This record gives sequence, C-alpha cells and structure tokens, in this order.
Amino acid sequence: MTQPIVIKGMAWDHPRGYEPLRATSAAFSKMHPEVDLQWDIRSLKEFGDMPIEDLIETYDLITIDHPYMGQAFANKLLLPLEKSISEKNLGTLKEQSVGPSFESYMYKGHQFALPVDAAALVAAFRNDLLLQLNLKLPKTRTGLFDFYKKIPNTHKVAWPLCATDLWCTFLTLCAQDAGRDFIKDRAIEKRLGTQILDELKQHLEHLHQESIHWNPIQILDRMGADDEIIYAPFLFGYTNYSRSGYTKNSVDFGNSPINPKTDVSTILGGVGLAISTHCKHQDLAVAYINYVASAEIQEGIYTENGGQPGNLKAWQSKANNTLCNNFFSNTLTTMEKAYVRPQHRGWNAFQEQGADLLHKGLLNNTPSDEIIKNLNQLYQSIS
Repeated sequence: MTQPIVIKGMAWDHPRGYEPLRATSAAFSKMHPEVDLQWDIRSLKEFGDMPIEDLIETYDLITIDHPYMGQAFANKLLLPLEKSISEKNLGTLKEQSVGPSFESYMYKGHQFALPVDAAALVAAFRNDLLLQLNLKLPKTRTGLFDFYKKIPNTHKVAWPLCATDLWCTFLTLCAQDAGRDFIKDRAIEKRLGTQILDELKQHLEHLHQESIHWNPIQILDRMGADDEIIYAPFLFGYTNYSRSGYTKNSVDFGNSPINPKTDVSTILGGVGLAISTHCKHQDLAVAYINYVASAEIQEGIYTENGGQPGNLKAWQSKANNTLCNNFFSNTLTTMEKAYVRPQHRGWNAFQEQGADLLHKGLLNNTPSDEIIKNLNQLYQSIS
C-alpha cells in the first residue's frame, strides 16, 4: 500500500483557528486521497510573537500574521505564491479580499500568503442588555466618556488591554488621530503618542479592573457567560460568539468608535495561509491554500465550521450573516477602512518588546512622555 503524502500545518488555538482548517483538509483529501493534511496548534500569543524560523523546517503550511512579511522576504522563509498561482487567480482573490487583507500579505512585489481569515478591532456588546437599559452605543471616541456615565453600577465596560492587545489599541488610536502614516523614520511622534497614552489612562479609570490583563477571548467568554460586561469598544471580533448556542448569551458585534476627522477605523488583524520554503510537496500545498481561499469554500465549508473568512463573498452572504447574527454586515465598514501595520524586517521584534514596554508603563503609571521616549529608543535600536 502506498504511503500517504503527509503535509503538516500549524494553526492557532481557538475553534475559529483550527476547526475550519480541519474541515477543509478533510474535504481536500477526498479529492486528493493520496494527501494526509495534519494540523498542530499554537497559542494566540505564539501566533503573534513566535518567529517563523521556529516553524518552517517542521511545518509545510503556516498560519501567519501579516507584519511578518518583511522578515519572511529577508530570510527567504516563505514561498512566493505568484510563482505558483496564476496572475488571474491572484487578481480574483485580491478583488474578493475583505478590506486590505490580501494586500497585507504582499511585500516587495511578492505574495507570501492568502487571506483565509479576516479581522480587525470591532465593538462587542450585549444588545439585549443595552435595550433593557435604553443605552445607545457611542459612534466616536469622545462619546465613550459620556457612555461610561450612563452605565449603572451593576454593569461594566471592558477592553482587552493585555500587552498584545494594548499594543493594537494604541496603534489604532494613533492611526485614528494622525492617519495611516503616523510612523515615520522608525518613530512615533512624541506628542501624538503621549496624548494617546494619556487618553488610555483616562479610559482605564472607567473600565473593568481586569481589563489591563485580559485578551479578547477572555472578555468574550465573560460576556457570553454572565451579564456584567455589556460593552467592549475595541477588540478583535470572533463570529463564534455571535452564533446561536456557542455561549449562554449571544454577543453582538458592530463598528468601533472612530475619530470622525480621519478615514481610519481600527487595526487590521486576520490570518494568512503561507507555505514554507522547506515544503517538499509545494504543488499540493499550493493547491490546498488556493482551495481554502476560494470564494466557494470560504462562503461554505470554512464559515460553516466556525471560521471567520477572508473572502468578501463570504462576508456578503445572507446565509452567513443569518448564521452569525449579522456579524459580517455590521463590521464590514471597519474592515474596509482598517489600518495596516508596518511589515519591514525588525517590526515583529519591536512589536513584541514594545507591547511589553507599554504594558509595564501603564501598570506602573509611568509618565506618558517617558514611555514614548523609551518606545522610540527601542524602535531605533532594532534593525
């Protein structure tokens, strides 16, 4: 009996991360019986921080965050997909991308991943409780402070502000106030950064006390389990929580508060599916990721199995919006206007260390201008 061709992949540890990949792998293997697709998982933090170099020799398929593109290019870690997928097919996937998702995996003319999962910071809320309390959600950041005053003591607002998510929120607010190009010459303008940190300190006075330690999943789990947290204005959305029966209470999602003076919503997240340069069966690996990224699979199998697709047709699907309580239609504006992080080599090291620096600064109530000074010094020190 012929031994199967094993293709190993690394997913991330949430049903949204691994369930749709397992489902699409099973469907792909029915068409290609000679292929055995196997998935391991890593934590959400490892997904954002673990260097690709630690994975490419063991895994053929890697779920990846878009800021890794510069590192991947410099160290020749990932397969440039334009060499294996037709220009026409890539053009179609680009047209069908949710917001800037497709382009976020492009670097110096090379496409290093296909967007199979799309996300940005959005607002999560318990609509049933807001209706009971006759509360309307704020559309702008300044309106948040008025909203806090209207909430009874029995309820709370929470933001995920553990180091990784604090970093994403900080960059979001900078981009909302100063536009997408607020980072210049590897520095964040001191006055801008100081103002944003001062604002975050003001918000912390009104938030659930555990916000500074929580990630999005922890907050969404709490919103789904009990009635204490009624609103989270900035967190990465998960369609799972808007699906009937996933948690005790259904969580609704919408666009985050903005600064109406700029055309920027929030920071782009999501997941790309990439192929290691060490992959021995690149043709089959390419066939699989092309299959997963296609509109038909994204709209069907991928979403049906807990996925949060990267294809616009899946976001516009009436069936998918019914399945997910209009998660897609209610957050699409945020996706279309999302801010894309830098991709240059060294950004990931800066991102990981910078997030910890900001977090420790807030925990210790370090003066905001001192935090920004230290942050910029760190940025300049990383090549």
